[in-house]
Amino acid sequence: MGAYDFNFDVPAGERYQPSPERVAAWQRLLPTKNFGFAPPITDRAAWDPWQSDPFGQRVLSEARELVAGGFPAYTDATYLDCLETESVTKINEVLPIVRTRQATLLLAEAIFDQGEFLGEIGADFDRVAQVSSWVHPNNDLERRNLRQETREIDLVTAHHAAHYAAMLHVLGARLPEALQQRMRAELHLRAFEPLRRRLETGHDVYWWVDVTHNWNSVCLACLVQAAAACLPANERAWWFATGEMLVKYFRESFNNDGFCTEGVGYWGYGVSNYIFISEMFRLGTGGLVDLFDEPKMSRVALFPDRSEIEPGLFPTFADCRLGTKPLLWARHWLDNRRGAALETSAELPGTPDAFATMRLGSFSEPTLWMFHTHNPNAPRGTRRPLGLRHWFEDSSLLIARPGATTGRRFSGTFLGGNNGVNHNHNDLGTFTVCLDGRALIVDPGMETYSMRTFSEHRYDSQLLNSYGHPVPRVAGRLQEAGAEWQTRVLETEFTDDVDRVVFDLKRAYDVPTLRRLEREFIYDRTGDGSISIVDTVEFSEPADFESVLITFGEVDIQGNRIVLRDSGSAITADVEITGANLAIDTDTINQPPHPQRLALRCDRPVTHAVVRTHLRPL
Repeated sequence: MGAYDFNFDVPAGERYQPSPERVAAWQRLLPTKNFGFAPPITDRAAWDPWQSDPFGQRVLSEARELVAGGFPAYTDATYLDCLETESVTKINEVLPIVRTRQATLLLAEAIFDQGEFLGEIGADFDRVAQVSSWVHPNNDLERRNLRQETREIDLVTAHHAAHYAAMLHVLGARLPEALQQRMRAELHLRAFEPLRRRLETGHDVYWWVDVTHNWNSVCLACLVQAAAACLPANERAWWFATGEMLVKYFRESFNNDGFCTEGVGYWGYGVSNYIFISEMFRLGTGGLVDLFDEPKMSRVALFPDRSEIEPGLFPTFADCRLGTKPLLWARHWLDNRRGAALETSAELPGTPDAFATMRLGSFSEPTLWMFHTHNPNAPRGTRRPLGLRHWFEDSSLLIARPGATTGRRFSGTFLGGNNGVNHNHNDLGTFTVCLDGRALIVDPGMETYSMRTFSEHRYDSQLLNSYGHPVPRVAGRLQEAGAEWQTRVLETEFTDDVDRVVFDLKRAYDVPTLRRLEREFIYDRTGDGSISIVDTVEFSEPADFESVLITFGEVDIQGNRIVLRDSGSAITADVEITGANLAIDTDTINQPPHPQRLALRCDRPVTHAVVRTHLRPL
């Protein structure tokens, strides 16, 4: 579906379906009746209190706005427009509205039970059922799903399946029998039958079943929820056993240090769906099966706490949007779910509204919080003060923070690893510099997704290749893509005053004449704080070399000093070069949000050079 995503046939001797014994074990554990995070609409004791709750009022208001706005142009014509114009703009405008209508109208009807939205829910389903393929057109470039030559399951199909199954479970007899039958038929045709047949035959198995990123947890969580909501007991057990077997691949996307290569945004998407499948297992087994019993996943759950640079400020490496914060409910889920030990946590300061950050494009998110937490209107958390640093040793990420005596709120990050991670940018050695809650030197984050983003032309983008990152350009070349292009940690030093990490960057570049390239990151907490970046390069013959700064701030170049200002914060960058003179070139990255690129360039080809950039608060 992406440039390098291909379905496969299961090799001889391997299996991607659960054993009959495990299916039977699940059937003995699971309830005999259908279930889900939300109770049926007939359970008025559960639903009625939400009518007067601010969240219930928000849901009602948004549901009425959605009805007034009408159903979007989610049709075969829009699907074809995406393929023929090679633009995802239109389809990406309508799909979020479709999903939000599914979840919000269902939620509003369940809370208020007046029949106000039943007609719209049925009409919406019939419109969606008329679309030839539920697969996103960017995942169907050969149009085989559109022509119904095959039935595949992607993120869009999986979310549709979860929502329509939830409608069957929650609304039940409130829906006309004929509509229920149509929903069940579409779920069987587009979701359940295609995947089960592929797993049982081992032929043309979907590529995502064993990928180590969010597609795995999302698709499996949606299908397990759908099975719990609407399938008979014997079939339900097969889907639970399958989810249990295959979700291990999502766990493998994390290193043992709990680091998420996709950033806090995709952490929220992937981990929230891991939470969904885990909580379905807990709900269905009375707590006997809990996927967070896996030791590594307790560290994954702490990723937002450990990667927070300053309060409310998080790294934006990989495909992470600028300013992204982790989902509050997911970040604190293990402290709030029923069964959590209350003595280890406390109500979060200021009693934040967990619902405020929730997407009403998901039915699972709000209903899990509504019905399966100690107190949905008083979120809890375990206080974990930000330490001087967090060093993700397995992943080569340093988060360096000021100390109690540091004069300014000055902090930074430094990232190594390899260029083959999920949602990869070619950015080994990238760093950020933050002051007073603002990033002055940035990793610019994700681009606006297009049909090129996940194609073989991904790294044509200046935001995704190393040109748009604060990493060296070596002999005119950018970094290469792939896991074989990697850093090596040469030295680390961590004290109360200084954090120091040295990376070998030589193996990030395909430059035969490159003999040595090391980048040293020094974070000093004394005084007001400072950060030094020292690049040491050696070639077998003279070649061009430049270090780079990326910023969204205002730039004032004063000889060897650069002043960067943004929203009242300012830093200086003093640059020294041994082996050449300094030349500074400026450019604007050609994709939004268009950060500025400052090339700190050796003014002539060099065989040996050291570029030192000293950054301090102003």
